[in-house]
Amino acid sequence: MFPMKQTHILSAGQFEKKDLIALFKKADEMKVLVEKQRKGKAGLGKASGFGKSSSGFSKLLDGKVLATLFFEPSTRTRFSFETAFLRLGGKVVSGADMMTNSSIKKKETLYDTGRVLSELVDLIVMRHPEPFSVEKLASGSKVPVVNAGDGAHEHPTQALLDVYTIWSEAKGKLDGLTIGMIGDLKNGRVPHSQCTLLKNWDVNFVFVAPKALNMPWEVKDDLVASGREFYETENLDESIGVMDVICATRIQEERFSSPKEAAKYSGVYVIDAAAMKKAKKTSILLHPLPRVDEIALEVDVDGRAKYFDQVGNGLAIRMALMATVLGK
Repeated sequence: MFPMKQTHILSAGQFEKKDLIALFKKADEMKVLVEKQRKGKAGLGKASGFGKSSSGFSKLLDGKVLATLFFEPSTRTRFSFETAFLRLGGKVVSGADMMTNSSIKKKETLYDTGRVLSELVDLIVMRHPEPFSVEKLASGSKVPVVNAGDGAHEHPTQALLDVYTIWSEAKGKLDGLTIGMIGDLKNGRVPHSQCTLLKNWDVNFVFVAPKALNMPWEVKDDLVASGREFYETENLDESIGVMDVICATRIQEERFSSPKEAAKYSGVYVIDAAAMKKAKKTSILLHPLPRVDEIALEVDVDGRAKYFDQVGNGLAIRMALMATVLGK
């Protein structure tokens, strides 16, 4: 197990199976805490160490300050991190539009930004459109930095909450599952990180994408090196029935050379009620959101649709991760 205390969380590749299970069990505790908070019964008792403040939130991170630096738009990820930190009793300073409202406009380097902010806060969460940019900021920071998405490269905490959702639904029994990934697998950072985490279990993969948007070879080579098998196809109708977990993702328009180029793939795969009739009755459907046209609204009432449950799981897993990184 790698030491997560005071460690940058930059890649899904940092986590081994035992790290993931430990985090998932801690996230289970956080879900209980949040439920108690919402019912006005915050705190898990003195033995848990979570405590209870006069506001009803935990005191676990009392006195700690989080900075969220978002150089790219976000709804769920930013609010999830900030809510998670607040629920643990910490404070948040939020940079929601760093490209236009920070010293980056004055050509400050990411290294210097990290060095400066680490004198002010205890933890930094960062999203940026360029791959490996979070590493640049982390190289200057004296406090832990968490990658909230760096271009088309990785999104480790989204993958953590996705795998936590699978782990919860499967009651910890992931071995033997077939994981389907559908959509823009070339530019989607979430599928890349999902594969990196899921290879810790004996699972198989089905990749459904247009040939131009296939899963990158570096991801597939890593799976092969780990002894995992994958099958590639462009046909969703013929493959959805073998999937135990259906992971859909949108076309990443912002990663294409132009909107016109991205529009070629608009609606290439749509999961609707008809598609779900072909899926296993025991399967689950995941999506990192936002959805565009790849999941029909009619699917929301299907009990197998878990994409809104993922949001709550994301809150719990990020609470667990940040508490662990800060040594709590």
